[in-house]
Amino acid sequence: MNTELLNLFAEYMEKQEVLSRLTEDERLHGFSYSEIHTIAAIGDLEEPNVTNIADRMSVTRGAISKIAKRLQGQGLIKPYRRDGNKQKVFFQLTESGRVLYDEHEKRHELWLKRDDSFLAQFGAEAVGQVESFMRAFNEYLETQITELGGNGHEG
Repeated sequence: MNTELLNLFAEYMEKQEVLSRLTEDERLHGFSYSEIHTIAAIGDLEEPNVTNIADRMSVTRGAISKIAKRLQGQGLIKPYRRDGNKQKVFFQLTESGRVLYDEHEKRHELWLKRDDSFLAQFGAEAVGQVESFMRAFNEYLETQITELGGNGHEG
């Protein structure tokens, strides 16, 4: 049994959550992981519509529609249509949404720098083995989600 390894995974996730709360701007408090990553997708994508956001986040279009409705209600995004295509609805960030997007990007960059400096102490081979393991483990977890009736994770 790999109880110790699974306990270490749980401890890792808990510590990442604590670090996120400690390093994030107060403006990000009160928003779910999925909401913040939907805002990030809208800010990053060239054509941010429900389908493109759902594909990027590996969630259902229905989940994105619900999140988008909440974000619209909070004044963080607004829908628009293009002149040549009146059927497809796209989203753009409002000024308030852009503030959250920028804060998320700053936090993401800090996270990359912080943890990259830790990983730098290990050789490329060791990091490659961990990457390979994590890729396989994530594929396994995605299969479990699908088998349980989920259609991808929430973001």
